[in-house]
Amino acid sequence: MKAGKKKPAEPEKEKSRYRQIIEGEAKPEGIEKGWSNLEKRVPFNQMEPEKLREISRKGGEAVQKLYGEKKTAKEALENILTLKIDDRIIGKADLEPELAERLKRSNPNATIYDLMQIVAVGRALGGNMKSYELIRDTYGDAPIKQIEINENITTDSDRELMRQLSERLQQADVVVVQDQTGTDNKG
Repeated sequence: MKAGKKKPAEPEKEKSRYRQIIEGEAKPEGIEKGWSNLEKRVPFNQMEPEKLREISRKGGEAVQKLYGEKKTAKEALENILTLKIDDRIIGKADLEPELAERLKRSNPNATIYDLMQIVAVGRALGGNMKSYELIRDTYGDAPIKQIEINENITTDSDRELMRQLSERLQQADVVVVQDQTGTDNKG
């Protein structure tokens, strides 16, 4: 900076939420509650052994709780699909009101998964081919996929080669040979 020029005064910054909590100007919420401990922190190597064990135990419990709460996507989806349906959920479905009433009457414990099947049936009846295929395949009536094998897959020269190979294999002596690794190889 050149002599004679003064640095302009910076406008006063608003205090961070952290600083407000540390200085007692704001009440911590949620995760912020731990911030007040940061200013009073004692290094682990200066901590009493009992206090260190307590902190380690609490940390271990927190980690176990976290791992216990994790779910796979499949488990989460299973929890959602097994929820009982109510009028609010039915209202969001693309479903004729008559079908919804029939579902509720026939199965008072119907789940979201049951509702999805009803919606698929309704769409299939309306001409949606993807829904039709889904229902057909789920019901177990999917068409069988067949592979046709032509009888003339081998030529005369292939058959002759296979005959010669078969003869050699029948005449061959099987000898057990030990390789460098110490395992047996037959050859």
